[in-house]
Amino acid sequence: MKTIRKIWGVLDEVQHRSTAKIVLTVLAVLVVGAVFGKIWLEAGAARARFDDVVEVLRDANSIEMDAVATRLLDTGEVEVGGETFGGPSVKAGISEFFDTESGRLTQIAELGALFIATTIPDWLPTLAIDRPEFVVWGGLLVLAWLLIVIWTEISLPVFVTLLATFALAAVPWWQGYRGVVVSILGVGVLVITFVLLVRLLLLVLSVLSSPRATSNRHGRPSRLVGVAAVAHTLVRESIRLRISLAFIVLMLVTLPLIPLWIDPDAPVRYQLQDFLSDSMALVYTLAACMTLVLACATVSFEVRDRQIWHLVTKPLGRLEYMIGKWVGLVLLNLVLLAIGGVSIFSFTQYLSTRADDPMQAIEVHDEVLTARVGVYPSFDRLTEDQVRDRALAEYESDLLLKSEVEDGIRTYADTIRRIVRRLRKEYLDQQRMIEPGGFEDGKEYDARVYEFEGLGAARDEGLNLTLRYLFHIGRSENIDRYPVVFRFPSQGEEVGQEFVPEQWHRLLVPASFVDEDGILRVQILNGGFSVSTQSAATRRFFSNGATLFFDATDVEIMWQAASFESNFLRAMIVNWTKLAFLAMLGVSAATFLSFPVAVLLAFTVFVGGSMASFIGNSVTLFRPDAEAIALIQWVQILIGWIAGSVAWLLEPFGQASPNSMVVEGRLVSWAGVGRDLLVIGLLWCGMALGIGLLVFRRRELATYSGHG
Repeated sequence: MKTIRKIWGVLDEVQHRSTAKIVLTVLAVLVVGAVFGKIWLEAGAARARFDDVVEVLRDANSIEMDAVATRLLDTGEVEVGGETFGGPSVKAGISEFFDTESGRLTQIAELGALFIATTIPDWLPTLAIDRPEFVVWGGLLVLAWLLIVIWTEISLPVFVTLLATFALAAVPWWQGYRGVVVSILGVGVLVITFVLLVRLLLLVLSVLSSPRATSNRHGRPSRLVGVAAVAHTLVRESIRLRISLAFIVLMLVTLPLIPLWIDPDAPVRYQLQDFLSDSMALVYTLAACMTLVLACATVSFEVRDRQIWHLVTKPLGRLEYMIGKWVGLVLLNLVLLAIGGVSIFSFTQYLSTRADDPMQAIEVHDEVLTARVGVYPSFDRLTEDQVRDRALAEYESDLLLKSEVEDGIRTYADTIRRIVRRLRKEYLDQQRMIEPGGFEDGKEYDARVYEFEGLGAARDEGLNLTLRYLFHIGRSENIDRYPVVFRFPSQGEEVGQEFVPEQWHRLLVPASFVDEDGILRVQILNGGFSVSTQSAATRRFFSNGATLFFDATDVEIMWQAASFESNFLRAMIVNWTKLAFLAMLGVSAATFLSFPVAVLLAFTVFVGGSMASFIGNSVTLFRPDAEAIALIQWVQILIGWIAGSVAWLLEPFGQASPNSMVVEGRLVSWAGVGRDLLVIGLLWCGMALGIGLLVFRRRELATYSGHG
């Protein structure tokens, strides 16, 4: 042991020398340049192969049966520059990508990526091919990571930690458990990165909190110094406080292990969605719990232990004290979300490489690793006069219902309200029901036309649209298959498909099908045409034997509006904003409440805000018990009013749920981010600060009792 300590002491002394730091810096630059330079060259070569394959695929036509199309359908291969790409795995599903009308290939970019997939080294991430700038940013990030290690003088402990991590990963690597290796390495890298970022954060705050950093004209330290000093103390306290440290360690250790819990036999799209859902929920929930506990503990414990006597004195006021605590929590959450976000993004790219089937690869990029905007069909709605007249007519014709009202069993207002609600729902449901048929020989199409509005931007940009649908019909068993025809009346085009009830399906729609007014018009025929080689004049239409219907959100037109990377970044910003409010809530609550009560209040607001939508829906369906006594009814009305008020107040917090949108591949818009920053980050945080400061200033923190 003495020998080891002596060697450690010598190496520790060496890492503090300027010469050693300079040598390590040069070595880091050379290694990073060589590694990422190799990645850049390989990515460029793969991109060139991709462009060549795509250029050849554009000429393939299954109707003309040219040489390219013939070889694709026969062998699943394509030859470019004397090199052959593809094979049996591509042949299995290549026929589905030929358009039946034009004979051209659809989704050529995705197919090109599949053809060159076998020529890409396993160590080369596909993101480097699609987005070459990420290679540069990745290299700069790794270089910055190494420079922080070197110049904060922790090269030796980091090297030992990495060595131990590689030793733990050696056994599963030898046995072929690649996923376990990635998870073990992820844990080690995340822990080291967290330590590095915290040290860097403490270094920045210590510089800002130095009295020499900024001062006013009288020589006194400015408010920034006081705020930075309190924030610096809080960050250090977060490492010492066991309960907050437990949340941090749990996140750093558990996050890389989530991929091990995912079923590798499930479709890759579901694997990615499960991972994104679990990992993003884990990071946000643990960060929120840590924030609330630490925010309440740091203030209430200092008041309880009388440490605040020495803090809230001139020139450090109570406002600077509260803002300093909040800034420390916000910066700590920034570190956690940065580490968690990079980890989630990296593992997502790793899991996406499991898609070796053409259809799965396309589903991954079109359904998950994207940022889509969705449009539902517009429906007619009953006007107030129409629904009132129908409700009154139904009430007058129902003698039994009138007698119950006259006998006091029901109230007139509640009865009319129920009829109106049912009539509105039935009117909308009827528009989503499609009777068998929709086409008769020798007659015009008589199917309803559904209109999807607001697609002018997608039409102008030439973006391909995706029609997602889920239908119910008959017994709605997943072993049945039914035909359906989608007709686009403006173009006179129609596409027949088969669907399985209660399962999602999709249909690619060219942007040119959108009319000049920005509306896509679609007819849905409940049946299908006979498969025949005869002319169109002799074909026959066969109706399904049951009514087809769908829910309000079961038919949707979607198109890609942004990249997955930018969408993920916006989601992290929204989560950070919500955590900032929770930090201010905890700090403000602890200024006038004890630790247990402050934690209870803060967690109540957090849970209530997260469930605001559910509470709001429950309140709209809640009705007092008509058979209960008056006192009970008044209590029920009061409870409903309180729950409704809470749901209304916390509704913006519950609606700001970017995690589910990222999982579903939906766009988290900058407009939504700005709204959340304004409402939650500025307005709510300001209100919580104002309330806490108002009470804090009136609170007597120190009373001299005459005893020491």
